Amino acid sequence: MIEVRRLEPRDVEEASTVLYDAFAAVYRRRGHTPPFPNVESAVWLCRAYLDLDPEGCALASEHGTIEGVGFAHLRGGVASIGPLAARPGASAGVGRALMTHFHRLAEHAASVRLFQDSFNPDSFGLYTRLGYRVVDVAPYLVAARLAPPRTRPTAVRPRGAPDVEPIGRYDLARTGADRGRDLALLAATGRGFVVERGDALAGYLFYRVLPARIIVGPALAESAELLAELVDAVSDALPDRPAVIRASAGVPLVLERAFERGFRVDHLGNLMAKGPYAPPPAQLYALFPESL
Repeated sequence: MIEVRRLEPRDVEEASTVLYDAFAAVYRRRGHTPPFPNVESAVWLCRAYLDLDPEGCALASEHGTIEGVGFAHLRGGVASIGPLAARPGASAGVGRALMTHFHRLAEHAASVRLFQDSFNPDSFGLYTRLGYRVVDVAPYLVAARLAPPRTRPTAVRPRGAPDVEPIGRYDLARTGADRGRDLALLAATGRGFVVERGDALAGYLFYRVLPARIIVGPALAESAELLAELVDAVSDALPDRPAVIRASAGVPLVLERAFERGFRVDHLGNLMAKGPYAPPPAQLYALFPESL
């Protein structure tokens, strides 16, 4: 029998191995680079989520062996789930058991959202049977070297500490998710830009500079044109650096601008939702924290 319980600090090492092995197997089988370059990066993620969302960290076990791990993020009326992983060769039903647990945890959320890698038919089938539908295609973009724009975007300025609270209000109004804790973490550990119309905030973008690459996103804006300017600003600030974005196919202009800045599509993902979903005018999704 598969049992699901809360992930505890003592479980991190074994749970991280399951997370790393599961994604490595699925991605490599289909010719893609796994999202976790090593087990240590999976350990970091598990510990980060234990700090950020301790109630949403869970593992599935069978006969005393950890067979699956997953994370849920409760943000007011919106909840998101992910990442979710089952040990290669695990018994059927591990993913469903974790999803059942997370659905109970998120029973008061009007909308539940998750990302699904489009090259993984098994997870797509599971989520569809559980009532999820595709609401957006989310291309995963990679750039070996950012190409700066010919002219520096003049409407964009660096984000400052006083911008964090207005960004939180703006984000809640546009997404319906209370992501204040996520935005505070991003502000403390990364950098960003904002764009305004008159005296009103009209868009923001966060990015984190890691040794291996720049993580671009999340970002929101009142129009595709403004979001494209924010993408230009990152490329102008950090030319020739490798970077990744989880974009939205719903804003083709932003994709075109990203291609001009050196990005290419590595693979496609699906944003799936159960319950209402109203997309903001233009957005880039978060890779971490995976709150949607």
